Amino acid sequence: MRSKMSLMLSVAMILLGGTAMAQDQVPKLELFGGFSYIRTAGHSNINGWNAQAAVNVNKWIGFAADFAGHYQTESMDATRSSASLTSFMFGPQLSDRAGRVTGFAHALFGGAHAGEGLLIGHGPLASSATNFSMAFGGGVDANVNDSIAVRLFQADYLMVRANNPVSNQSEARNNFRLSVGVVFKIK
Repeated sequence: MRSKMSLMLSVAMILLGGTAMAQDQVPKLELFGGFSYIRTAGHSNINGWNAQAAVNVNKWIGFAADFAGHYQTESMDATRSSASLTSFMFGPQLSDRAGRVTGFAHALFGGAHAGEGLLIGHGPLASSATNFSMAFGGGVDANVNDSIAVRLFQADYLMVRANNPVSNQSEARNNFRLSVGVVFKIK
């Protein structure tokens, strides 16, 4: 009887130990998608979407690929113009996984395609162009379960290089980006 009880207890400990280890498992891939807002250097508001895929090397370090599209419509007198800003950036991401909350910070570098007429600084852009962009920031994810989290916020300083229509020189346009949405975690 005693050996039977010891065997059952051992099996239970092994099974429960496996579930405890599964909770500490870091997802290999995290996919984020959601709403995004940019406050531009020219004090314009642009709404759009943000998507990100992060491949985690371990509990703290990963590599993120960030894609976003923002769309602007301005009414001037009787005319209506529209333009877009599409960005693609890549870089390292550091995470701090503490229970049900994950905080992260990233440094992203890549490009942004700004459409003609986009207001992101000193007047509308004179032509469409793809230029260097970078984003520094981070955010907080709240875990719903092992597979889904809610991105409470992602705040980024977003710099986009663009030509000044007056001097025709490339200059940095400093913007603020805020995103919220859902994260799918793949183990």
